[in-house]
Amino acid sequence: MPLATFEAMTNFLTQVWIRCLLLLALGAGLTGCGDLVMRLAAWSTPVDLSALPPCVDDDCNCGDFATQAQAQVVLEAFRGDPYGLDGDGNDRACELLPAAPLPADPPAPPSSNPHLVLGNPSQAAAVNPNNYLIQRHQYALSYNRDRNGLNWASWEVDAAWLGQVNRQNDFRPDGALPRGFYQVTPNDYRGSGYDRGHVVPSGDRTRTIGDNSATFLMTNIIPQAAANNRGPWRELEEYTRDLVYQYDHSLHVLAGAYGTQGSVGNRAIAVPSRLWKIIVVYDRLADGGLGIGSDTKVIAVDMPNSDQIDPDWRRYQTSVQRLEIATGYRFMDNLPLELQTALKAQTSSIP
Repeated sequence: MPLATFEAMTNFLTQVWIRCLLLLALGAGLTGCGDLVMRLAAWSTPVDLSALPPCVDDDCNCGDFATQAQAQVVLEAFRGDPYGLDGDGNDRACELLPAAPLPADPPAPPSSNPHLVLGNPSQAAAVNPNNYLIQRHQYALSYNRDRNGLNWASWEVDAAWLGQVNRQNDFRPDGALPRGFYQVTPNDYRGSGYDRGHVVPSGDRTRTIGDNSATFLMTNIIPQAAANNRGPWRELEEYTRDLVYQYDHSLHVLAGAYGTQGSVGNRAIAVPSRLWKIIVVYDRLADGGLGIGSDTKVIAVDMPNSDQIDPDWRRYQTSVQRLEIATGYRFMDNLPLELQTALKAQTSSIP
């Protein structure tokens, strides 16, 4: 047998074996062989994952999508509806979702906040209460009044932000919210079964007491599954800081949440179904510039907000391009377009 033919056959059999293992793992929670056959049919047809949201890498559900149209794309990409998006079998996915997204907000006013140096992903400003911009010395974030939680946060990390200050643990309402916004309290999480999960980590702000305390404002907190918060999410935070401690890199980090899987508290704090993070790793130039180029490392992840989660964050690596599909945001918009395109297309592959 020619070597090329042998290698091709070996590669094919390896792919089949990997798919079988995946199916067995997924099948542990399924009802029978029929479900396994359906999954196999879905995976046996090549799909361009780069054009689909990251939830298809583990398990999508209707709560992961903002619109019916977004869910429909996933339904049509896989034969057999492996994610159960078409409950009544009429070839339409997640019909209770809005048909289309709301109109995009107009461009936000320019900001000199260093945490927005790469851009404002949703054009958050002071006009839309569900895309309300809060800017602080320690970070910037977009807050959603109707969800009683943030959309995204953006912050820098380098040696200047890291010190020896202890964790303050002073969770408290955020008085910076406008009149008419509910101020979430730490007690709203009591008995919910979810952790009070930081988006901007306490460990990224340890130079001063004030910096660390700012991360405990409830606008920076989301309902987070304990296994996620204390497992891969925390491990990724520690890996990120090691890039500063060990290699003296500078970082720009964006993170947030989307989707819905119920609520907590009397004021219906939305529990997100997915959590995402982008880490741009660079070495600051002598003149203070960011030193970001086509060879810059970008780490992107998208995780289910679930206790049934792989403890290794590397399992959830994806591309910025796919995070844009899932969230509707535009990341790194202040970079030159050609550079944006190159950085967004790469899928992080930290071993």
